[in-house]
Amino acid sequence: MKPIKRILICILVILLTVPAVAFAQDHELQNSKTSAVKRYMLITNESVNGNKRQSTGATSVHNGQYLQEDKPRAGANKLDVNRPIDIEKFEDKEIERRALIRSAKPQVGDTREFHAFNFKTFRNDVVNAKLLYSGAKAHVWVEGKQITEAQAEEIGLEFDDKIYPVVTENFASESDVNGDGKINILCYNIQDNFPDIQEYVAGYFYAGDLYNEKGSNRSEIFYIDTYPSMGPKDRKDVKAAYTTLAHEFQHLVNFNQNVLVEGGEPMDTWLDEGLAMAAEHLYMGQALQDRIYDYNNNPSIRNGHSLIYWDDFGDVIANYSLSYLFMQYIRAQEKTKGNAIYKEILEYPENNYKAVEKATKKKLGKLMTNFRAALLLKEKTGVYGFNGEPGFSTLKPRIYKGQSANLRGGGAIVKESTGKETIPTSKGGNITYTFFGPDEPKDHTAPAKPVVSKVSDWDTVIKGKVEAGATVYVKAGSVVLGKAVSDSKKSFSITIKKQRAGTKLQVYAVDPAGNKSDIVTLNVLDKTPPPIPTVSKVSNRDLKVSGNAEAGSKVVIKAGSKVIGSSTANKAGKYSVTLKVRRKAGSTLYVTAADKAGNVSKARKVTVVDKIPPKLPKVNKVTNRTTVVKGKAEVNSTVYVKVGKKVLGSAKANSKGNFSVKVKRQRAGTVLMVYAKDRAGNAGKAIKITVKKA
Repeated sequence: MKPIKRILICILVILLTVPAVAFAQDHELQNSKTSAVKRYMLITNESVNGNKRQSTGATSVHNGQYLQEDKPRAGANKLDVNRPIDIEKFEDKEIERRALIRSAKPQVGDTREFHAFNFKTFRNDVVNAKLLYSGAKAHVWVEGKQITEAQAEEIGLEFDDKIYPVVTENFASESDVNGDGKINILCYNIQDNFPDIQEYVAGYFYAGDLYNEKGSNRSEIFYIDTYPSMGPKDRKDVKAAYTTLAHEFQHLVNFNQNVLVEGGEPMDTWLDEGLAMAAEHLYMGQALQDRIYDYNNNPSIRNGHSLIYWDDFGDVIANYSLSYLFMQYIRAQEKTKGNAIYKEILEYPENNYKAVEKATKKKLGKLMTNFRAALLLKEKTGVYGFNGEPGFSTLKPRIYKGQSANLRGGGAIVKESTGKETIPTSKGGNITYTFFGPDEPKDHTAPAKPVVSKVSDWDTVIKGKVEAGATVYVKAGSVVLGKAVSDSKKSFSITIKKQRAGTKLQVYAVDPAGNKSDIVTLNVLDKTPPPIPTVSKVSNRDLKVSGNAEAGSKVVIKAGSKVIGSSTANKAGKYSVTLKVRRKAGSTLYVTAADKAGNVSKARKVTVVDKIPPKLPKVNKVTNRTTVVKGKAEVNSTVYVKVGKKVLGSAKANSKGNFSVKVKRQRAGTVLMVYAKDRAGNAGKAIKITVKKA
């Protein structure tokens, strides 16, 4: 046998049955309230993973905490329990039949001890019971005087004559681990929390009894409650236990088929319980109205309870109701197979949703959606109903009032519809929306977000792609700037006025059915370069370059291709760049401004002006006979010779700085002033030369 993680012991939650009149009256009242509602929106999570939730769209509403029933049935909750066992622990402890076959089979009147689970202490108790009936298949054991021998015989005969053939013919055969060919039915007061809380265990099956393990009864056995399930001591009604017998016997044959015969894992709980209640349905020969009542009044179902996630720690009543109705839906839909669908599901080696898919040849996700629609619409034919079976006519629409929900796989909600809703694009990947109404089906699917090209402050056309035939709108705030219809190739082009850089544009599409896509928000890009910066005069004496540029722009100064300095213009647009060295007069600087978007202005060309005067000239000796004053001065400068304010002469220094200025002879003792003026007009200081006597 391959490793198996666990086996469940069947706990079935059932509320006590109320009169059929109450169902009919309540159904009429519900119809009067909902008759005006003609449109519905069914939202389902078609995932086969019940452990994960997906949003239906919009704000999440967690429905993990359950409310009390909207309108609970009178009486206490009845639980049929399937206690879990660890198959990996048990698989090496299979019972050796020969070692356990007794030399003498038990006879009516014999007593023996049984291990029985106490649901208050979560431990095994020892129950002493007497065999009061032995029939073709059933041994009915009774603790003390819980029921009479005649009542035990009623149970045994009902099991042998009706329940046993119904279950084995429509589901599977039982095991016979101890080789006695019998099924023990232990009737006793199952210890639970009743009456402290209005909940009691009506019966249970424990697969561990089929293994050679401590606490095992080493036989086919299930346990039936005598109080309060069968009523008080003086008014026992053993008939109240018949459906529980059918329910628990299905669990026993289910385990035998899937684990002991096939060597597989136990069947998923939601499916196993659906088959167990199908056994009840077959035995009763009619729909289980208590389960339908639970469906009609349970808030967890209204709020999206999952079919396939068995909520042991939440609202298990909702699970029982959904599992029962789903199995009956499958049977009603499989007209040619009918009840044979149960055996077919059991005999597939897959013991989960895949068995349902193989038996129905339909994917479970879509099957679950159609099932929920059948619960809502109850159409007499087609996939949205129970084939007109009257037993399911009392089902009511369960309308969810929240804005959104987080649904487990197999979960579903129904909302009233206006017929104008758009399916939210934010929904989970397995969430489906199905609409029902006089003009359905129609398009409720929003177009995908438009794909839009970048837009700059230079652009007058917005282009992109979106669903063909959709109208695309461009807005800035509340103002519509333009619109266009996408062509057959899904392209659109919208003419707009130029927008300022940084403007936020909203682009969305609306299809012909009125469904609106999600909005694409675009920031208008800055593609406009700053103006050319202004630059104050720059001389060969300056270590700073200043001027005005676009506020916040980065001003860069280059000499050729080399950056020699930069700074950022302040809010007023002023900048000042510090240079490491003074630039030569006549050299060229290039000044640009770059904005935050990276746009660079054209360059301002600046020539460094000369503001440094020539140095003192060097003058040769001058006598009273000299007619040419010679010496050295700044290259290309003009050298002047003066007496007082009178210029005696001037000459230009050559490329080597030599100069010769013609002058008239001056008397000895005359003081000459000699200075140079460069081409930029900067005049140097004058040197005093006294004329000597020759």
